[in-house]
Amino acid sequence: MDMSELVRSMTQELDYYWSLDAERDCGKELCLIYKVQQHIRDYDRFAYEPCIVSVGPYHHGSASLLRMENVKWGYLDVIMRLSCQKNLLDYLTTLGALAKQARSCYSEDINMESESFLKMLLLDGCYILCSLGVVTGLVQNRLEQYQCANAQETKTASGGDPEHVRNDNVVTEDTEASHENIQVDREENIGEQYCEQTGYWFIRFINHDLLLLENQIPFFILETIFELVTVGCASPPCLTDELAKYVESALRWYPKAIVGPDRPKHFQHLLHLCHIYFLPSQRPEEDHNYNFKPWYFHSYLSFGRKYFKLSYYLDNNDHDNSSHHKVGRPQGGDQLTRWRRAAQYLEAGIKIKRREYDILDPHSLLDIRFRNGVMEIPCIVMDEYTGGLFRNLIAFEQTCPQFGDDFTAYIVFLSQLISMPEDVTLLAKREIILHQLDSDDNVSDLFTTLHKEVVFDFNGNHYLKSLCQTMEAHYQNRINRWMAWLWLNHFRNPWLALGACVAVIVLVCTIVQTVYGILAYVNPPE
Repeated sequence: MDMSELVRSMTQELDYYWSLDAERDCGKELCLIYKVQQHIRDYDRFAYEPCIVSVGPYHHGSASLLRMENVKWGYLDVIMRLSCQKNLLDYLTTLGALAKQARSCYSEDINMESESFLKMLLLDGCYILCSLGVVTGLVQNRLEQYQCANAQETKTASGGDPEHVRNDNVVTEDTEASHENIQVDREENIGEQYCEQTGYWFIRFINHDLLLLENQIPFFILETIFELVTVGCASPPCLTDELAKYVESALRWYPKAIVGPDRPKHFQHLLHLCHIYFLPSQRPEEDHNYNFKPWYFHSYLSFGRKYFKLSYYLDNNDHDNSSHHKVGRPQGGDQLTRWRRAAQYLEAGIKIKRREYDILDPHSLLDIRFRNGVMEIPCIVMDEYTGGLFRNLIAFEQTCPQFGDDFTAYIVFLSQLISMPEDVTLLAKREIILHQLDSDDNVSDLFTTLHKEVVFDFNGNHYLKSLCQTMEAHYQNRINRWMAWLWLNHFRNPWLALGACVAVIVLVCTIVQTVYGILAYVNPPE
């Protein structure tokens, strides 16, 4: 064995990986774009792989996606025509300086030559900018600039001669008409042409493909291309706003807390932007009524907790040296928490209702709240594409923990809340779940498989933790369950309720009569 050669080769490998780390720490907060593990991909390959267009290196060159390469070249032509002051060399030179940094944004080794990788970045960046309509406003802006400049030149050249002005106006109108035709030709969306040839499912698949974890390019690549194409533009459109409008359109069926002026300005790629729109707008309160009890009620509540479970909680100082551990508490001393089925919460007297969307106080899909014994859940619309979007958002959080686990917590919550088809039926009747799947069983099965192979700490500091503890305390309260049992089994029927009231009145009258009889016997009238 040649040790010196082995040392040399390993040193080269170390230098390569050190250079990747240096690129990732070069001043921009980058998130790695991961590939989904094979054993997770096997649950639903359609959810992680593009259908018609590849973006980024992971699926570049796939035989089933080559048809869209012609569309990408068409979009590059649109960008080049809009770039009055920049040529193709300028684009390649500017992106070439960022290529190494872009390559380091991918967790897998990219087996592409530098030239191929650079060409891919430019084509895919142009495709996103054009297919999402980002440059549409830029085309209109260019046309307005040309019309203003042409009108000014006509006025200057006329010298006040009415006949000359009339002739120039004719020329100007013809010129404007020709440029309007050019504008129409340039604005003609190549994707729409492709749509007309292949069917209207094209747009739906585009939304599916552009929001896949494995089908992303870094946002700074799009930003660089957009800066080059807007050189010399007096009032260019805002790139982040245009991309946000696309995401808002793609998520139009989901409630969103982010509205126009508050659109995100900082994100890593399109899926990250989509993830921001799903984040909860506010955190549930950490303290609840179950955690605050005056000291003079402590002894009574201790009795109640022991025999009736009037208030379900564990005091921090309630430790003993016994070898027996309390139910719900592991040896580490932390209380185990969990969510229950919708039917179980209803049996405990918890009402479940749809949270109505308020334009003045908007909420996101994840804004679940519980107050006064009522759990309010935002409406969730589901179709055959919902599972794919949710799987990629979960994969994004699982591979980039710096962005939290809010969506994962929400999916785990729903997977336990509707773990049975009858639970889906209960939420569907309340219009909390609106689905287009074949049956309620399919909805339940979907959420059951969504959280498979997902790493989630129930006792971690997730955003639903305090809500979970409060609902569990309400569920463990036996009085709440007794009252709910009476209501569900007796008082919901008006005749049974009337009979119960009559029985109570008769019982009270009997007790009063008995008390008066006893008093008359003890203290007979004189």
